Amino acid sequence: MVFNHNQHFAYIYKKTEKLVTAVYMITNFIKDNEPLKWRIREKALELLSLNVSLSTVSLSDRKDLLKRYQAYSTEIVSLSSISYHAGLISEMNFEILKREFTNLASTIEKDENKKANEETVILSPSFFDEPAAPQHLPEAARETKTEAGSVLYKRQEVPARMTMVQQQPVTKDIPQTPRPSKKVESKNERQEAILKVLSHKNRLSVKDFTDTIKGVSEKTIQRELLSMVSLGVLKKEGERRWSTYSLA
Repeated sequence: MVFNHNQHFAYIYKKTEKLVTAVYMITNFIKDNEPLKWRIREKALELLSLNVSLSTVSLSDRKDLLKRYQAYSTEIVSLSSISYHAGLISEMNFEILKREFTNLASTIEKDENKKANEETVILSPSFFDEPAAPQHLPEAARETKTEAGSVLYKRQEVPARMTMVQQQPVTKDIPQTPRPSKKVESKNERQEAILKVLSHKNRLSVKDFTDTIKGVSEKTIQRELLSMVSLGVLKKEGERRWSTYSLA
């Protein structure tokens, strides 16, 4: 419950707890009047207390705690080394403490670096893209500035007699056909759009349909046309790019 069911922090704490226990067991062989005994134990207890804080602080604060954790571990290993060379603890016990403290500090650092990478926000290259600036602004358009200094343009009111819609060029072969009000996505919608176009004029090419039906690729249109031909809904005349389609 202390670690909110986080197995990562629980593992680190239990590992540290065992190391602190090992420190106490090993330093039992050192006489009470030896300052090294109490110094090693003091640092071991500080390390255990510091370990609890790892699960309750932010990612940036954990980096600082990790540095302190590594510093305490290094100091404990150094004090143990002095104790070993002074003949206060055995070489085997010193090597065990050195190995376990080093491995645990390395494991924590590796896991924290991995967690930092997972929590980092990676901006898409298109994040800073801005829409192209308008080439010509209406004379009646007004600009205002925000507190940040950026310019906001107010759109000009357009009289009812004027239109802002640019009409598509009308060819002799294709009558002007109303486009679907929304993007055509499903198979049924595509086939309905094809039938709607053919209701105005027969014998149209694949490109004619592509120019009229919104948001559908030429390959998709061609696939739907061939499917409708196989079902007997449409008939096809000509080959390759000269192919035309009409209602059966």
